[in-house]
Amino acid sequence: MLVIAGMTCISALPASADVFTQTVVPVYEPQAYAAGDFVIPPIDRDSFAIGQYYAVQWPLPVSTPISDGYGYRSCAGCSTFHEGIDFTPGSGYPIEAVADGVVVESTFAGALGQHVIVRHVIDGETVLSIYGHMQAGSNTVSVGDTITRGEVLGLVGSTGQSTGPHLHFGIQVGGGLIDPYPWMLQHVNS
Repeated sequence: MLVIAGMTCISALPASADVFTQTVVPVYEPQAYAAGDFVIPPIDRDSFAIGQYYAVQWPLPVSTPISDGYGYRSCAGCSTFHEGIDFTPGSGYPIEAVADGVVVESTFAGALGQHVIVRHVIDGETVLSIYGHMQAGSNTVSVGDTITRGEVLGLVGSTGQSTGPHLHFGIQVGGGLIDPYPWMLQHVNS
């Protein structure tokens, strides 16, 4: 019955019916896009780190005890005016340079025994840092060496005029020795 109904519809079309034509739409080639040199390559995030640089650091860990401060003192076998501060991390502990600089003295002599002196330019000012009483022969630098902040200069010892293993640390600014503790507080982490 459906077939007959379909045939009836076809015959019912007028004889002058328009012929339907199919319009052919041309097919275009796909477009390609090439990125220029401005594309940033992927970043390896595991190798990325954020840090903060400080021009000056302590010669030993911040937690190292200070056994003697700068200034007048009374003790057997030591000077009456102490021209630095004494750190006691234990014999053989590595001593690090407080800032980039040039070694101006690295010797075994006098009250400081085995010692190193480094010249720095910090905030436009010439500063000497002094590291005394190191273990004999432990100095790792020579006069004229350019050193970097944190570089090991030698090991804590008890040479020269010393009452036990410690680092005698001094700072000289403008030709005179100053109390290194407030100077360090002013320059570390700044």
